Amino acid sequence: MHNIFFEIERLLETGQRAVVATIIRQSGSAPRQTGTRCLVLESGAIIGTIGGGRLEFDVITKAGDVFRSGKSARLQLRLAGQDVAQTEMICGGSVDVFLELVDRGQTATARVYTEIAAALHKQHSGVLLIRVQDGLPAEDPSARLFIGADGTFHGDADSWKELPGFPRRFLERKRPELFDTDFTRPTIYAEPIQPDDLLYIFGAGHISTCLAPLAQAADFTVRVVDDRAEFASQERFPGIDAVLVMPFERAFDRVMITPRTYIVIVTRGHAFDLQILRAALGTPAVYIGMIGSRKKRDLIYATLYKEGVARDRLEEVHSPIGLPIGAQTPEQIAVSITAELIQVRSQNRQ
Repeated sequence: MHNIFFEIERLLETGQRAVVATIIRQSGSAPRQTGTRCLVLESGAIIGTIGGGRLEFDVITKAGDVFRSGKSARLQLRLAGQDVAQTEMICGGSVDVFLELVDRGQTATARVYTEIAAALHKQHSGVLLIRVQDGLPAEDPSARLFIGADGTFHGDADSWKELPGFPRRFLERKRPELFDTDFTRPTIYAEPIQPDDLLYIFGAGHISTCLAPLAQAADFTVRVVDDRAEFASQERFPGIDAVLVMPFERAFDRVMITPRTYIVIVTRGHAFDLQILRAALGTPAVYIGMIGSRKKRDLIYATLYKEGVARDRLEEVHSPIGLPIGAQTPEQIAVSITAELIQVRSQNRQ
């Protein structure tokens, strides 16, 4: 699934209206975590999912009211019995969903979501604040505020300044949180906004063409790097964030590697793999994986040992790459690599 904020950006650019449905609270065996979103279009079509079944049926129905009124709505749903069987829940649970209209003509809402998308494109983070009340007009500039990690405000910051501890209290949030849950008072929903983890795939061969869309579907921002223009092309990698043509020996001069970056090395030869691995080991990347047999790995490691690379640093590299599922074909290898990326990301977030 492509980042939901990029989907909102795309809809706004094409002049389409949508209702953003966000899980702002969940308890019990709820289908998705707080902060999960889907988009409901005027046709009734849905982009993304917050759990399926009865939950999404009610959301689509309520979205019709939001389209007609242009005002926000809060939907409280308690699921049990047959309702549970019709969703992805295992047993009963409860979910609160907030629905708001995004429309290019309603600039207050559109501007905030456009700024979020712009920040994510730059791999920047921040926090989104929403007043989750029924009946707020989409054009109300005080209904939501995006605070960039650099302290910039997007929205009517003055209307939020009376909140205790603003803005540091909200910038320090590590997970989505609902404040003042007594429904007789204004309720504030605060959600940290983080860019998708960034995956650089070095090498644009058969495995990469299978891996790139899988990793993107698993919520990684994917960029492919190769020194051959005929392989590194948008035609071979449609919909990927970036396809970069550059000599491997200069690649790390032109890409930014952070502790949220994953590196997969699947070039066309041992010499290029060694070159990329040597450079990657000098970065703060959270994951470095290199394709190849144990024999190939050991030969490359031996070269790096002689160059002074610490043994414990090389032990952090995932090679042979991917989870051991007996993968043989490029498609199967891509599945094993994507599974390992997901596993490392989950462990890293605990």
